[in-house]
Order: sequence, then structure tokens, then C-alpha cells
Amino acid sequence: MSVTGKDFGIIGGGIGGMATAIAIAQLGGRVTVFEQAPKLAEVGAGIQISANGLAVLTELGVDPEHAGPASRPQAIELRDYKAGRFVARIRQNQNPDYPYLQLHRADLMAALVARAEKLGVTIQLNAKAEIVDAFVERPEIRVGKTTQFFDAIIAADGVNSQTRQDWFEAGSAKFTGQVAWRATIPADNPDAKTTVYMGRRKHLVTYPLRGGKMINIVAVQERKLAAPQDWQTTDTPENLRAAFAEFGGEAQDILSQVKNVRVWGLYGHPPLQTWWRAHVALLGDAAHPMFPFMAQGACMALEDASVLARALDEAWSFKHGLARYEAIRKIRATSVQSIASSNGRIFHQSNP
Repeated sequence: MSVTGKDFGIIGGGIGGMATAIAIAQLGGRVTVFEQAPKLAEVGAGIQISANGLAVLTELGVDPEHAGPASRPQAIELRDYKAGRFVARIRQNQNPDYPYLQLHRADLMAALVARAEKLGVTIQLNAKAEIVDAFVERPEIRVGKTTQFFDAIIAADGVNSQTRQDWFEAGSAKFTGQVAWRATIPADNPDAKTTVYMGRRKHLVTYPLRGGKMINIVAVQERKLAAPQDWQTTDTPENLRAAFAEFGGEAQDILSQVKNVRVWGLYGHPPLQTWWRAHVALLGDAAHPMFPFMAQGACMALEDASVLARALDEAWSFKHGLARYEAIRKIRATSVQSIASSNGRIFHQSNP
């Protein structure tokens, strides 16, 4: 079976959804992307793409620096929270064949959208899509009063996936006792470093974007008060600074410059028995939500997209292709989930 001439509906126009659209369109499939937002934009500012993700972007014909320069850190420095005392260094970008990039999410999205449009992918915005029946051979997507039939539907609708809740017997998410803030500040430092400040039950990550013109901030704290599992929730800079008031040195200088910040809660999701039913499949965070402690959420979605498109194109049926996609991806994605969770515990060691 080839995907050429087949119709594919993709729910979610983020990095995973757009990459899947490109991967299928390159093989000749007809693709429609449904995105409920009024415009394609990635909230959160910074993103890190390691060599595995970049390999997929290259395969898709996507230049990650299409809309803005990326940073290439030579190392990630781990520092003590109180005075910024150096603890350890993780070397990066020692081999030019295996780069590690830090870039603005909006720049990566612009590159993905440009490539998708060039391949003839149809992108529908303001389109809150729902699957009418996931257990049929030709599933249907409804947007308002309009419906469309597809040969297969891929749900890349994120950590709060409605498709997962409606059709995949997903258990309830459980708050982990951790919340994270995201912010950016302006800068003019092409030599800015990537740093993790490690404290008791909290840590702060900073790294440069757009060639050092911005600094991206991710701050994680263990606490009892939950926050929504949604990157759109705003918070006050004062709350962020209060949570990290004991952090000193350069970390405090960075936090003092924050003017706008978003907060979201980190929730654990029970693993799904399956990522596919009939001609419907989950992808990226919809299938395997990732904690942000390994910077692999986007890369795992990119890997998913590449494997899914090839599995479908080489299969003798849609069901065979989707089953093969899950078989190839499930062990790896689950392993990365586990490592990311462990990293969160390591960063928050309370015993010096």
C-alpha cells in the first residue's frame, strides 16, 4: 500500500502535526491539518533540537533556521543555586555531524509551515476538530457543521488530547507536585551559556535564542498547589521571583528582568494500551506525554512523524501500518519518558 493519493486528516497544527503532514505529503498523500487556534504559533518560546530531531527535519526538507538563527551551545553547565557555583559540564556540539540546536519555537514553526504549504498541505485554522467515529474504515472529522472523510486520521493534539480522552480509554492525569514557568528576556550576548541552576526541590534552566538576542527561561518548582496543564496560563513575574528568591548570582539577575511569564502544571499520564484504533492514531504528546527534563518532547514527535509516514507507505493496509508504527516507537518513547522523569529528580536533590 502506498499513501499516494490517499486522504489524511491531522488534528493539531503544532510541531508534531505539521511534521507528520510534511512526511505524508512528501510521499504523495493528500493532507489536511486542523488547528483550533486562529494562527499557527508555538507558545513557550525556546526549544532544543538534538541530532535525532535534526535528522528528521533534514529528511523533511525543513531548515530549522528558516526564520531565525539557532544557538549551538558548546556545553550545558550545571551550577549550584545559591551563588552559581560550578558543579559539572555536559559537552555539546563537539561533532558538527551531530549538532544540538536551541531556537525559538516560532522560527521552527515558520519553517515547518513554509515546507508544508510548498507541498500542498491544506491548513485549516480556527478549526476545532472532533472525530465522529474512530472505529470505522474511513473515519470522519467534524468541524462545526462541516464533516470530511479520510482514509486515516492522526491526532497530534498535544498533552491535553481530546482524541485520546474520547477514543483511547485514557486514565486520569495526576498532578506530580511540580509546576513550571516559561519566560524570555531580551539580551545581546552571542556568548550566553546554557545553564541549569540546581536547588532544593526546584531548578532553573536558561539558554540563548536567536543568536543571543534573547534568553529563554524554564523554572520548575515542587509544590502542593497545582496549576493547569496548559501553556497558555499567565502568571506574575513576582510569583516566579518569590518562588526562586533564594537563588543568587546570575540567576537572580536574569529573574529580575522577567516581565511576562506563563505557568503550567506537570501531570503524569498512565500509559495507553494502544496508540491506534482502526484508521486513527495518536502521535507526540497525545500518545506519550513528556516531562520537560530531557528536552526531547519535540524530537520524539518528529521521530514519530517520520516513522509513521514510512510505516504507512510500506504497509499492506492502514491497520498494519499503524500497528507497525506503534511497535517501532513505543519502546523508545517510553524509555525517553522514564529518563526525563529521572532527570527531574536529579535536578532537585535536597542532600548536598
